[in-house]
Amino acid sequence: MPEEDVKKRLEEFQELFVEARYCIEDCTDAAESTYFDEEAETAKEAVAAAVTAFESLIGDMDDTDQKNGILRSNGLKVEQLKGELQMALNGGH
Repeated sequence: MPEEDVKKRLEEFQELFVEARYCIEDCTDAAESTYFDEEAETAKEAVAAAVTAFESLIGDMDDTDQKNGILRSNGLKVEQLKGELQMALNGGH
């Protein structure tokens, strides 16, 4: 995959990552309120979009070194999102 395509798709993932973090924060803030279910659903969707974008990028890459570099620099972010979402859905516990 050309470097410019990787950069563009990585930027898209970064934007989705930031949006997902905001949604998770909103979900956490809404714990024990009437808005929790709505915020939880929004957070789940945002995390799913970020994870899907990342997995799609990785899946479309042929260059092993390039792929491993992206995994090293961003793979933990994906796991972080999943963990933060789970904590928010469990009421922060």
